[in-house]
Amino acid sequence: MAEREHLLIGKHEERAPWKISDVLFTYVFIFALSIFAVGILLITNIDTQTSLFPALLQVIISVATISVIYLIVTKKYNIHFFDAFGISIQKIPNALTTGIVVSIILILSTTIISYAFSEFAEVQKQNPYGNVPMEKLRIISIMAVFIAPIIEEIFFRGFMQPALVKVLGVFGGIFVTAMIFGFSHAQYLGYSTALVAVITIGLILGITRHQTGSVMPGIFAHLFNNLLAAISLLFVNAQ
Repeated sequence: MAEREHLLIGKHEERAPWKISDVLFTYVFIFALSIFAVGILLITNIDTQTSLFPALLQVIISVATISVIYLIVTKKYNIHFFDAFGISIQKIPNALTTGIVVSIILILSTTIISYAFSEFAEVQKQNPYGNVPMEKLRIISIMAVFIAPIIEEIFFRGFMQPALVKVLGVFGGIFVTAMIFGFSHAQYLGYSTALVAVITIGLILGITRHQTGSVMPGIFAHLFNNLLAAISLLFVNAQ
């Protein structure tokens, strides 16, 4: 059993020499940068409901996150960035096909979770964005569809998960990464259904990353899932 676990761990994570300390450094960096961004918004008293400035700050944080990961992977460990995360043009067709299949699984899973909470836990349908102005909702949707899938898959599944898998094993690494992924979505912390759904999404995307050795299928699946969610959200809030 131990030998089989070792083989599973070495399946794709052998190309990831970075350590948990590298991941922790990056996570703390993102957190500190986010706090700094919130401080700027408070000091400048910018209207976060209508201004594009918060979205701009989020883009800056996203670029900074990828930049830190890039420097750690390429400079500290001397690995080509795309190779480290299984990214290549040649993989696009297969990654797209896998991504579509996984996105269907994500949609079915979250639908079942929503149904289960409403039927068995008697939790009413929850909408964390119910009071968000339509203009801000459009900006959030654009970020969620075109930026979040790339940043989150590279950071959580591409960077964090392999480091945790090497220490905790396949199941432990994927599970802990999914939990961190879920609780990192602070907007869902007060919404049990949404939080469980996001953690489940993290588990499925984590398994996809481990089985394929690439973040590309997860990026496509994440994109399609968020696109459908954004369309649904915009439609519901427009009523």
